[in-house]
Amino acid sequence: MRGRHFKNKKKRFNFAFFLLILILGGSYWLYGNHRTLFFATASTTENTEVTQNTTENSNDENNSSTSTIVTALSADKYQNLNKDILAPVANPFDNTLKLGNFVGTALIIKNGNIILQQGYGYQDFANQKRNSVNSLYQIGSVQKSLTATLIYKQIEAGRLTLDTTLNQFFPQIFGSENITIRQMLHMTSGLTLSEIPLTVTNEAAVVNFAVQNAQLQTSGHFLYSPVNYVLLAGILRQITHTSYAQLVYNTFKVQLGLRKLVEYPDWYQNLHHTISYGGKDATDYNKVVTEKTGQFVRELGTGNLGMTAGDLYWYYHQLLSGKLVAPEVLHAAWQRETTATYNGGQYDKGLYLRANGIIASQHCMVLISKDAANAVFLLSNHGNVLNQTKLISTLYSQLTNVTTKF
Repeated sequence: MRGRHFKNKKKRFNFAFFLLILILGGSYWLYGNHRTLFFATASTTENTEVTQNTTENSNDENNSSTSTIVTALSADKYQNLNKDILAPVANPFDNTLKLGNFVGTALIIKNGNIILQQGYGYQDFANQKRNSVNSLYQIGSVQKSLTATLIYKQIEAGRLTLDTTLNQFFPQIFGSENITIRQMLHMTSGLTLSEIPLTVTNEAAVVNFAVQNAQLQTSGHFLYSPVNYVLLAGILRQITHTSYAQLVYNTFKVQLGLRKLVEYPDWYQNLHHTISYGGKDATDYNKVVTEKTGQFVRELGTGNLGMTAGDLYWYYHQLLSGKLVAPEVLHAAWQRETTATYNGGQYDKGLYLRANGIIASQHCMVLISKDAANAVFLLSNHGNVLNQTKLISTLYSQLTNVTTKF
């Protein structure tokens, strides 16, 4: 009895020990596998979230790029100037641009309709980002047209006349009592700058430098000199008690509704700004051109704005249609004093207007009929100037049957 009891007790002990080992082992297994399953789940969930975010970002990027529309759209609607368009009638123009190795954004208007708006070449070659309808370009001296428009609006408001003399604002400039607003707009004032400002950092400094260094040559004859428009910007600052930059913002971004006009402080921060490339070979992107220190600052009123081709066309469309400035004011301002054709930022070529701006291998070229119904805009970030001027002349001649020389 005692031996059998001992054996039974031993069996119970062995069973209890086995059960304890099983429980402990099972707990360890469950704990270990629970940890493994938890981190696997967490990792899977994390990867799913990253994939979803990546997909969402990819969708956002895809949504921001528009597919090409193959029908002409009205140029009277601002929203159409943000679309990639290549109508069948524009195929010959597209071929001309490609054969001409054009780099930039081209916009062609025929009979009031957008038949072509396309990007060519690279906005940023290093990152393989191509030019598009959203690409921003420095418009250079074409900005003088916008400065002139700001002056026209002050004339319209009764604060200036075309015959107002410069000495009312800057009497310290020699001969200023005989220089009129009209002459400054037409570049017939005879004013030049004795040297280029290299250390200016703000609007007031640019204007002060221009006032102190302006020199008078023979007035009454056309003499292209940007100092006229720096001084016009200074006059605007005086009579409005507002910075030139604020006037640009109020007039062209708020009133006119341009959404893709960029002033120089924001140029490099904008994702759509184009990198400048030099050289005559349009397929060569090795020579990156950078602006010199202070270059944009000193171009006050004369060449420190960036725009898309579409926004620049809309500016001219509204100006020529009388919606930005009263037609009688514009007509009076564009009356010639001399045989020179320069009228407030562009050249009056009779049947069409020509505007041209170059800065740091960025080239802005405009040919537009006076009713804005026919136009070719070429904005480029590659410095092959000679080729581009021939190209735009060819395109406008093909478009209008008007013999054109840019």
